Amino acid sequence: MIRARKQCSGFIIGLCLLSLSMILSAQSEPEYRDHILSDGVLTNEELAHVVRRAQDDLKLITEKAVNAAGSVMERELVFGPQAWMLMKNGDIKPLRLGEEGKGAPADMKVLMYRAGLRSLARHGQIDAAVVIYPGTIDKQGEKQRIAAVEHEHRLGVSGLKLIPVDLEGGKAVFRSVISQDKSFQIFYDDRKSK
Repeated sequence: MIRARKQCSGFIIGLCLLSLSMILSAQSEPEYRDHILSDGVLTNEELAHVVRRAQDDLKLITEKAVNAAGSVMERELVFGPQAWMLMKNGDIKPLRLGEEGKGAPADMKVLMYRAGLRSLARHGQIDAAVVIYPGTIDKQGEKQRIAAVEHEHRLGVSGLKLIPVDLEGGKAVFRSVISQDKSFQIFYDDRKSK
């Protein structure tokens, strides 16, 4: 009698484990019925929606970065490199360097920001990233101060914006943007480097 109960208990436990594993395996398979990838192909309209989403995200994060750089410039007359990230939940946050990085030269800070953002991106923690740093361009024989803004989005958008900036009456004034293509450095590996 005791042996029959043990066999019955073992059978019930096995049946419960089998049911649980079936439930878990059914939940782990993604359902794409109402998803943009339900048919495995992106139409031109769906692709336009994806690009528009990436552009909207990058516009928000770039505005935040430029405004922050402008505020620092108004207080200190210059600004140093900064990095901003769009988190998975939609929050925009600055990336902060550790104590060792705070005293590094500006070009090293840019490299450290890229490395930090790359790590976060490769672990799926962010959707977009911006690195902003000061620079100069030669405009008709004169040096023009700029804010260089590198931006990337997980959805496959990457670029560089050069924004001329001046201080007028203590206020940072950003001029017309000069946009350029930029290879991926944060979310994806550059195909040319392979």
